[in-house]
Amino acid sequence: MTVQELQPREARHHTGAIVRSKRFATQFEVDGHVLTLGVDPGVRGSLYYLPSAPRWDDGTPVPRDVAARLQNVIEEVERFWGRWPEFRAVL
Repeated sequence: MTVQELQPREARHHTGAIVRSKRFATQFEVDGHVLTLGVDPGVRGSLYYLPSAPRWDDGTPVPRDVAARLQNVIEEVERFWGRWPEFRAVL
């Protein structure tokens, strides 16, 4: 299975990333680093705002390989939960 439910509103993707869904934010965690993304309600799921140059919550840059798969991981987890996310770029 590509996604494993850890607890309600928290799941682990097969890449090792953990996605935690909150009311107006989602946390994306990899190797102990957390990136909090703004989220609004969408038509069939959440509307995510993805930064063009993402930084972990501690201010350090997210590695390119992690940033490149960020959207795909979130999308797979959201679909696992039965939702269809939308994404917008933030400059």
